[in-house]
Amino acid sequence: MSQTNRIRRLLRIVAILHSGRAVNAPDLARECEVSRRTIFRDIENLRDSGLRISYDDKKQTYRFENSRFLIPADLTAEEILALLVLCQDLANSDSGIPYLGPARMAAFKLASRLPKEVRQTVGELMELHHLHLPAKAALDQSEKLYEQIQTSLKTRHPLLIEYNSFTDQKVLRTRLNPYALYFGNRSWYVIGYASQFRQVRTFHLKRFLNAELLPRQTYNIPERFSLEKYFGNAWHMIRDKSQKHHVIIRFGKTVAGNVAEVLWHKTQKIDYFDDGTIDFHVEVEGLKEICWWILGYGNQAYVVQPPELRNMIVNHAQQMIEQYENNPPT
Repeated sequence: MSQTNRIRRLLRIVAILHSGRAVNAPDLARECEVSRRTIFRDIENLRDSGLRISYDDKKQTYRFENSRFLIPADLTAEEILALLVLCQDLANSDSGIPYLGPARMAAFKLASRLPKEVRQTVGELMELHHLHLPAKAALDQSEKLYEQIQTSLKTRHPLLIEYNSFTDQKVLRTRLNPYALYFGNRSWYVIGYASQFRQVRTFHLKRFLNAELLPRQTYNIPERFSLEKYFGNAWHMIRDKSQKHHVIIRFGKTVAGNVAEVLWHKTQKIDYFDDGTIDFHVEVEGLKEICWWILGYGNQAYVVQPPELRNMIVNHAQQMIEQYENNPPT
């Protein structure tokens, strides 16, 4: 059953309980067309979200108690719908961004306090709105680490970590002062000061081998630090301050429209030509990431400048040809 159907069912249970009717588990199961076991699980989920649902042992019925949680008076149905749409997909534990479950629960708590007619409309509209994330890293074993980093950020106690570094080709052991958590390039990263390198670096949560909170030590996040300054003009996340380039890429008319309608980078500018092609201009610090992006467009992308980037593309293309010519499938 989809996450959307589940939320609609929970909202249906809320509506039934709000009606004041004395209902038992079989009644709810019948009206929601699910098993009694599912209803029992749903009731527990509703209680976990902060709704006060009491159970009469004698009558075996459920009812709502007054809740201390109050919905903000100026929060509109459209705003709550937007929150639910974001949370049902982006905070989905299976297909969304890992560790955002509390966001989905918070949005549902807000929706459960809506007037009956509005709640029903929101439930129906949710079925018509969906968001899809690209493939993401499997972080199912990193929840404890994510919580440790959250604790470190809140308490300003550093971490002693062991980290499998692909860049350094070895296991690193260093004190890490976390500055920020960042979700990008399909995964969670922590950016912080690494004592071994005496500089701020980026660490992928999947590559941590161990992390230990150091409660007797403290650190401060520099006031001048920001993710925008840290990433600078990197194409995505890998910044090389020594490689500042004005890149121009000519895209063929087959893909030009698709490229032009997306904001790929904060510095991008586009020149349009009568034949349907475009020149894509961007200022970047580092060429590796944008090189891989260009390769994805095949012969519909041509690097006008800089020569260094054009040579990188040529070398990759030549290596691909050699790989196919010299290593036929067995």
